[in-house]
Amino acid sequence: MRFLNKPFLSILLTLLLGAFSSFSTLAATAVASVSQNSVTKDQVFLLRVATDEKVSSDALDLTALQQDFYVGTPSFGSSMRIVNGSRSVSSEWNISLAPLRLGKVQIPSFDIEGAKTKPITINVAVNKAAPTQHDMAEFKLNLSKDSLYPQEVAELDVKLIIKADPRRLQDPKIAPPSSPGLDVEPIGESKQFQDVLNGQEVTVVQQSFRISSQKSGQFKLNGPKLTGAVVYSTNNSSTTRLFQLDTPVETLDLTVKEVPKGYQGEWLPTSNFKLIQKWSDSQGNELTNNNGLGGDNQTIEMEAGDSLTRTITMTASNLTQHQLPKLNVTYPKSVRVYEEKPQFGTTQSGDAVVVYKQVLIPKEAGNISLPEVSQAWFNTDSQSEQTSKALGLELAVKASDRATSSTPPVTAPPAQQVSPTLVTVDNPGFWPYLTALFAALWLISSVMAFYFWLRRGVTTKPTHAVERQSDTAEALIEALKTKDGVMSRTLFEQWKAENPDLSDKTLEAVEAELSKLNQSLYGEANSTNPSWNPTEAIKAVKKPKRLSSKTRKNTLERL
Repeated sequence: MRFLNKPFLSILLTLLLGAFSSFSTLAATAVASVSQNSVTKDQVFLLRVATDEKVSSDALDLTALQQDFYVGTPSFGSSMRIVNGSRSVSSEWNISLAPLRLGKVQIPSFDIEGAKTKPITINVAVNKAAPTQHDMAEFKLNLSKDSLYPQEVAELDVKLIIKADPRRLQDPKIAPPSSPGLDVEPIGESKQFQDVLNGQEVTVVQQSFRISSQKSGQFKLNGPKLTGAVVYSTNNSSTTRLFQLDTPVETLDLTVKEVPKGYQGEWLPTSNFKLIQKWSDSQGNELTNNNGLGGDNQTIEMEAGDSLTRTITMTASNLTQHQLPKLNVTYPKSVRVYEEKPQFGTTQSGDAVVVYKQVLIPKEAGNISLPEVSQAWFNTDSQSEQTSKALGLELAVKASDRATSSTPPVTAPPAQQVSPTLVTVDNPGFWPYLTALFAALWLISSVMAFYFWLRRGVTTKPTHAVERQSDTAEALIEALKTKDGVMSRTLFEQWKAENPDLSDKTLEAVEAELSKLNQSLYGEANSTNPSWNPTEAIKAVKKPKRLSSKTRKNTLERL
């Protein structure tokens, strides 16, 4: 057995070493390391995790770190090296971390496709030179009223002052003010600008909110909150730190009073309510004392068909625009009314405002009384019910001179009938036979003409009547193109009076289109009115259908 000694042992040792080498190359390894294991709170350090396998960036799960650390966005890379024909592959993550609490904080073990790292313990100490929340950012709140009535609105002005460089903010989030029993709505968009506070340049973010409640009681309004982080470094150190933003929440007390017992009428709580009225003629000129309107004299003279515009403006404090009441006025049937969509807005002082505009057109002559407008409201300052009024108007309407009287068409008198002359023939001769022959030929030709008339194929060349539009028709078409509801109605009545031979179909077509125009112009604000197209109305005015002379004659005879 001596021949098996050395050669056999050499071969066996070589096989064992090769097997162990192959096994070691198959088993992947992972290593985790940190740039520092003793840091202060908010100090940023680097975590490096590497494995000797090519893996994807999602192979490392960092969720376990988020409870004790601020986790930055990881950077990932893979590389391959070949040295003396030997190839090696590696994947590496670099993550910026900042501890969120004091004491011993542990970085757990990571499992990367079967390869596990060892946990690392980080010692976190207090940073005595660390800034406070007030040094980085603060909120300033201003509530206009801390005592309200139901549906009354208070305004909360919020001003966020950021004292750090805004470019160094990391994932900032602002939680708006809130309360379980209050309605909190932002007013417009937030404003951001640069300012100087105590000699320091700061960034200011400003936003206002409406605060209201539908029921009475005691409420607590929680102010806004800023969260996120700020990257900073001290002057005497190049160490980068990550300050956690978590501003304290300020709480405001708010009282909502009950509606006074025995209150009657519409509930409109406000400290100041105004009802302003303006009258304008068809030319847009405001009616004032100079032209007979004002004081006790509330009567004006006008013609039937002329327009009168009534503009009523409502303003109220501590209310939203859509809390302002709707305008409900009942006018006499002798007045045609067109209402424009209400215009909502806000005054420079912050009061809600709505403008109602009505176009009134008297249809007939006579004295017409336009009613007044009154609105009850509750004065929250004096805690009493008040009523605001806008006076009505008396109209002395005269018949319009523009309406032209239609003259019936002149028909020619019927021609006088000629009495037949009797001729007596004593000896007819051959005339009776010749007359009978011509009668027979006439009868045959008449039958043939009737036959061919029934089988005729008549092609008539259409004739296009070229009509020149009148000045009124041209003005009406221009008013329809510009979608002027009032002018279109006035010119239509004048055009109808100037053309008494218009067919009912044409009049009904134009009337229907004008109704659509008025609906699109003066419909309610919350209705969905389609945009009106003047094409059909203009077509009916340019090529109107007229009554035939026979129809007009029969109509005149009936009259």
